[in-house]
Amino acid sequence: MIISVADLTAKCKDLLMHADVPELAAARTAETLVSADARGISSHGVIRLARYIDCMKSGGIKPDAEIRIIDEGPAFIRASAAGGLGIPASYEVTERLIAKAASMPLAAATVNHSDHYGAAGFYAMKCAEAGLIGFSMSNTCPLIAVSGAASAGIGNNPFAYAAPAGKYRAVLFDICMSVVASGKLIIAAADNKPIPEGWILDKDGKPTTDPNEIYNGAIMLPFGGHKGYGLAMMVEMLSGVLAGAGMLSGVNSWNTVPGRDADTGHFFLTINPAFFGGLDNFVKRMESVIDELKSSTKADGVDKIYYPGELEFISEAKANDRGIDLPDASAAELERAANVLSGN
Repeated sequence: MIISVADLTAKCKDLLMHADVPELAAARTAETLVSADARGISSHGVIRLARYIDCMKSGGIKPDAEIRIIDEGPAFIRASAAGGLGIPASYEVTERLIAKAASMPLAAATVNHSDHYGAAGFYAMKCAEAGLIGFSMSNTCPLIAVSGAASAGIGNNPFAYAAPAGKYRAVLFDICMSVVASGKLIIAAADNKPIPEGWILDKDGKPTTDPNEIYNGAIMLPFGGHKGYGLAMMVEMLSGVLAGAGMLSGVNSWNTVPGRDADTGHFFLTINPAFFGGLDNFVKRMESVIDELKSSTKADGVDKIYYPGELEFISEAKANDRGIDLPDASAAELERAANVLSGN
């Protein structure tokens, strides 16, 4: 299914507003989700929309919740999403943080009582586009096994960074701590394709290549073994502990239970290169780093060396020019969202 960025954004915004999400929050949520699809990250794109609507319809997410500022100062923000959608709260906090960072070497923000916030890289990239180095991360409910365990103990806890890079636009790196994002398992299941061994364990802690186990209590594995576990712990420390949000099993991701919220936590950090030798100097040095990396001797069969974010930017340019090639699973979830809202 090929659809223009504008048309897909409008469709998502309309569905969200029919779910009683205020117009600005709906627009920001739609923009964030569609941006992920445009950059080729369909696991965090519009495939998530129906799940948001499931949670709102059940009373597990408040569609009209307004962000609450708990405390703030010249270089920090502590905020609560108040049980609402994670994307509009994170979008608002990122905008506020960028404004503070204009006159500060560093600025940080936390959000609690939130839910799934889309692709972590969206917020880091907003910072880079403002001439800042940006970091973005979120905790989740336990999804991956920690080293030595055969049960889920910690979230796949996404982490992203981005920075301006002049002629290269930016560097952008966005990962979760599991071997793959759960959205990729959903897509594989919809396409009835097996997954490689080493991606997940079944609910009994045994290796499996069946992506449908994601619907049957599958346990995800951390990338790089103890390295992914250690980075997931860093994200938990900042997004859960520091943010005053839910921690580990205290996070109710994709909450559908009325009377509670997901209490997912997020953490954002900006560094302003203007205070560290100047933005122009930083950008020139970043260009030099990327120049050298891209000039590396290529391995056999490799045509081009890419820098972090380059593939996403290529995908985004194509999407803006020709439209987004929406996966069947994503199109099906959009249709399901419409059916849920119409009562079918």
